[in-house]
Amino acid sequence: MISVTSPDLLSIVQNGLPQGSCPPKRVAVLGAGIAGLVAASELIAAGHDVTVLEAQPRVGGRIRTLRTPFSPGLYNEAGAMRIPAQHALTLAYAARFDLPLRPFLSFNPRAWFYTHGQRVRLGQVLNGEVPAAFPLREDERAQTLSQRWEDIMAPMREEISARPAAWDSVMERLQGISLRSFLRQSGWSEATVELWGLFAGMESLLFASAAEFVREYLWELRTNTLTIDGGMDQLPMAFLPQLVNHIHFNTRVHALDQDADGVRILTTSLGCNAVLEADYAICTLPFSVLRHIEVHNPFSWDKRKAIRNLHYESATRIFFECRERFWETEGIRGGASVTDLAIRNVFYPEHDARTARGVLIASYSHGQDAQRWGSLTEMERLVQAMENVEEIHPGCRRHITGGASVVWSQDPHAGGAYAFFQPHQEEELHRAIVKPEGRYYFAGEHASIQHRWIEGAIESALRAAEAIHAHP
Repeated sequence: MISVTSPDLLSIVQNGLPQGSCPPKRVAVLGAGIAGLVAASELIAAGHDVTVLEAQPRVGGRIRTLRTPFSPGLYNEAGAMRIPAQHALTLAYAARFDLPLRPFLSFNPRAWFYTHGQRVRLGQVLNGEVPAAFPLREDERAQTLSQRWEDIMAPMREEISARPAAWDSVMERLQGISLRSFLRQSGWSEATVELWGLFAGMESLLFASAAEFVREYLWELRTNTLTIDGGMDQLPMAFLPQLVNHIHFNTRVHALDQDADGVRILTTSLGCNAVLEADYAICTLPFSVLRHIEVHNPFSWDKRKAIRNLHYESATRIFFECRERFWETEGIRGGASVTDLAIRNVFYPEHDARTARGVLIASYSHGQDAQRWGSLTEMERLVQAMENVEEIHPGCRRHITGGASVVWSQDPHAGGAYAFFQPHQEEELHRAIVKPEGRYYFAGEHASIQHRWIEGAIESALRAAEAIHAHP
């Protein structure tokens, strides 16, 4: 297993920012997602004067546990829903706040693989029982999917294991090519690429950078995952006792300015304009949002390019409240079914056994699949999703009592679900994304190579807080 955590950053979580003679500073933090909360928390603990600006009436950003319109006690995750066991920073904060963790089952061999009108168990497909509809070559049918994947992963893993410095060169080779092209160049037929894309629930993301996928695999981020029992929103909420008097809720940032002496953030709240002045600022806003904010003292050319061009992936989730967890009668507890239907992925909750009810993620889609769902009305989403789920679980509609949906590309405070590099964007944009602009520092999952994960947001926040804290 390759380590993904800096010991220095873990030390900040456990012991606070380093003690020193650096003077206290006034710091503005833009956004109360997990990156903003972490940065603010550590800076306040180190004696700095921090103000957090948040456009919404809640904290957490894309950590969002959906509790309404469901019955009391029921919930599911609209955003971040799992924590890899290797993500030591996230787990350290969960331990600090004594948050209860339980296993999150990412793969369940009992779940369904539904394609071309056929339904088989995922475990059967993993073991080589591929539906005849896939026109695989004879040699491809002789190997399981996991064997074929391991054949192309093993050489890279061995290269890095023998020479850890080779990591950068391996990623450099992969970041300029799409995953689809990488698999085809590795000898996979188009049918096998389609099969793998469906099986992994990633068919709509195959044109993203291969490095985004292979990095996660080599880091083993999906083999052992956890979740916060009772809802992931407990993590951002745990920061509130310390930060509540430092957060200005319902306050939208509409312009940024700075000079040699400090920063000025122009805000709007209930129609009233105001200016917040500080020595430094940490901007945790997604670039999809920052794109629409005026910058009076323009950022550098490469930063502006990164803000314009960084790709944000769409994601849509559709939820059903069910009076009975009908999937459990089919032997499914946790994990996800994958399909070629519009719903794409169905995630099964592992709810408290004290109630028969449950909230099913009836659809979790990415990319253009998610955008198409977003073009429908809420009711159209629910009706069509129910029709799709009925194909996988015949008779299920009699158990469904209500539903909801979240379209992240339509969220004005997110502008997408997560940053996800397209080919060449890592080499072209990453340095500019993380680079400070005068007195403005940047954090958030997009400001880390660990896109999509809470860990990436925390890592970037700690680096920004550490840099400002150390500034003379």
